[in-house]
Amino acid sequence: MDMPDTPGGQDVAAVVAALTKQIEALGRAPEALINFAHIEATTAIPADVVARLFAGEAVPSEDLELSFQERLQFLRRTRLREDGKSYSGEQLARHLGISKPTMTAVLRGDRNPNLDVNTGLERFFNVAPGFFTMRGEEALIKALERVSDQVLFLCRFKGVSVQHVALRGSIAEGDDELSQQLREALLEGLASQAPATALQPEDRELTELTTAMRALPAGRRRGVMDVVRGVLGLAHPDAPEAPSSPAK
Repeated sequence: MDMPDTPGGQDVAAVVAALTKQIEALGRAPEALINFAHIEATTAIPADVVARLFAGEAVPSEDLELSFQERLQFLRRTRLREDGKSYSGEQLARHLGISKPTMTAVLRGDRNPNLDVNTGLERFFNVAPGFFTMRGEEALIKALERVSDQVLFLCRFKGVSVQHVALRGSIAEGDDELSQQLREALLEGLASQAPATALQPEDRELTELTTAMRALPAGRRRGVMDVVRGVLGLAHPDAPEAPSSPAK
């Protein structure tokens, strides 16, 4: 695949090849583990383009690059108002504190957005910083690094015969420090288990994980448990309901 290097020195094709090898080590295929739709949601790069990369097809770098207007239209199309309609240019202008003609010019591509507009739109649509300014290759590599983090975590679990489960959320999302604490706590609980006795009943695995959780400070433990509930798709009974659309 003819892909230019990113500023960080990583090549998209190399990252895809490395991640594919990691997934195959689990005895799975990339399309069975990677949520291409989620990658599209976080980068605006079409899911079918990412799937083609993992299918070994040559994808021109231009297919990964989207203009500011294309990325904004993607957000307006996928992050809808509570009534199911797209946010109008007037609504966006009012939220950003700019004039409607200025917002219209930005939407049409007649005017480049400044840093404040970029930042304001990222916050409004609840996307990661750099959504509008990051190069396509960089954005894709960043998204795939999160997938790789999860795959490596699963490989560690496979070493102690813990079966793969379908995650409803990414433990790499959200608070990176909290996610790291979760991984360290879980792996610390598994580290003392000798390879010769790896195959244990499920109740013992649960006991070890519970012990590792209890070893965390109370404040951190509550945060870790919230992450675990999110991974398992379980809502905390006292947790407020998540907003269904960006703040107006």
